[in-house]
Amino acid sequence: MRRRRFFQVSMAMAGSLLLAACEDTGSDTADTPPSRVPHDDRTWLMPEEGDPHTRTWMAFGASERVWGAELLPVVRYNLASIAQAIARFEPVSMLVRPEEMDIARGLIGGANVELVPAALDDLWMRDTGPVFVKGGGALAGVDFNFNGWGGKQAHAQDAKVAQIVTDRAGVETLHTGLVLEGGGIEVDGQGTAIITESCVLNDNRNPGWTKPEAEAELTYLLGLEKIIWLPGIKGHDITDGHTDFYARFARPGVVVAGLDTDPESY
Repeated sequence: MRRRRFFQVSMAMAGSLLLAACEDTGSDTADTPPSRVPHDDRTWLMPEEGDPHTRTWMAFGASERVWGAELLPVVRYNLASIAQAIARFEPVSMLVRPEEMDIARGLIGGANVELVPAALDDLWMRDTGPVFVKGGGALAGVDFNFNGWGGKQAHAQDAKVAQIVTDRAGVETLHTGLVLEGGGIEVDGQGTAIITESCVLNDNRNPGWTKPEAEAELTYLLGLEKIIWLPGIKGHDITDGHTDFYARFARPGVVVAGLDTDPESY
């Protein structure tokens, strides 16, 4: 995948962690949409990412199979460095394969980082982990049924990450029939979201779902009043065009959009 190759080259040159995914062959993708979960009278809201929060979740999930022998130590080092930096300001919980616990502990040292044993395929916690929401004084995590970005990557272990995190955090898991990644959702924290059709309305994730059905489900789960749909892209990138390709909220009512003047760029 082009995005992964771009990030690999950038990391090799700069030694910095740029988050991307691999082009491994995937596993099962559902042929029929899962059953819709009945909505109750509770009201949830997905906060904006910059709002104050209690803890950051990460995954020490780099592997040689995905990243290669040369980049593997670089990725591990950068994951540890990010965790150490965040831990200066708030606790960090990091999922770690049991057999790699000593490696993670040696890199992270005595920082305020909780190491949680868990089986992992890769490191993309923003995509595999739950989307935390709040409502009525309670917290919950939405499990969006991670399926390897539409079956493009092995994901049997990462499909369980959302449940592992919500169990560990002691919050309710909100189940849904939608298949999506947390990284494909941008919200302003006040009821507006920017989402790409190429992810949500893609048969490799949600065959049989209509846009109104998807909107109703997302409205309930994330507390949305308005969804700005971007067409996105299919097939050129492993994510099928997550929203952060294009735009992010700077604050409610203000969007920063990427300008790409290269006519050859998808």
